[in-house]
Amino acid sequence: MNALQARHFPESAVFRIDHFLGMQTVQNLLGLRFANRLFEHLWCADHIQRVDIVWDETVTLEGRTGYYDSTGALRDMIQNHLLQLLCFVAMGRPKAPGEAALRGAKVEMLRAVRELDVAQVREHTVRGRYTAGDLADGPVPDYIAEPGVDPDRATETFAEVALVIDNDRWRGIPFHLRTGKALGRDRRLVKVQFRPVDRLPFGQAEEPGPNVLTMTMDPDRLTIDIALNGAGDPFCLDPQRIELDLAPQELSAYARLLVDALEGDPALATRGDEAEEAWRIVEPIVDAWERGR
Repeated sequence: MNALQARHFPESAVFRIDHFLGMQTVQNLLGLRFANRLFEHLWCADHIQRVDIVWDETVTLEGRTGYYDSTGALRDMIQNHLLQLLCFVAMGRPKAPGEAALRGAKVEMLRAVRELDVAQVREHTVRGRYTAGDLADGPVPDYIAEPGVDPDRATETFAEVALVIDNDRWRGIPFHLRTGKALGRDRRLVKVQFRPVDRLPFGQAEEPGPNVLTMTMDPDRLTIDIALNGAGDPFCLDPQRIELDLAPQELSAYARLLVDALEGDPALATRGDEAEEAWRIVEPIVDAWERGR
């Protein structure tokens, strides 16, 4: 598709829309990192031991059976949306202002993601499919009993992938990307787990636990949970919550990106080489799963 488009249009005239990039809570990840010396200084493997990017949904198929049953959670959510979140969480600082440097930094990060072989797919990926049960809105049938579902397809409704980024900033640190439907509660978050301190300053017997920064990306609200000293024992860390109410988005995520396209601003569009790198990461997993591996 990229080659076909390039025969007729310059890359600057092609706008591949991923609505996650039009969400202000997702864009706030860039501000949290690059406008904040406190976090950016610690944003590397020396201080962080694990990152989770989670998009759990209580909804089921929402009338999209024809599309979803031939796609599954990996291609529906991880290949595009969650890899975009991974870009914003893990990419290096853009080398200059403007869309070229921003999108270049995302592509550079994706190119550093290690491709999984079949043995690593067995070890570092999980897929599942929901069965009959109850959610807050009522009973949910078994996935293969949903109207229009082909039971012979091994379509997953839950997918988790652990990826490693082979660069100096992140070498050896696992990034877990997880999504699923018909789960017990909605969760949209990025969780950054820092390495525990070597020792506590006053010789407490209790092993120091890791500090965890959790950014919950609900619409029009950004919630940050971080372990700080609470009201009790000054030597005990308690989780504290910072909640920021954001002004409602003037435009929906899709509308924002369509306006950008009309105005010729590709900063929040997916570049062609970026899309290809995302598929390079996901395709070996798709192939292994389709072969029952």
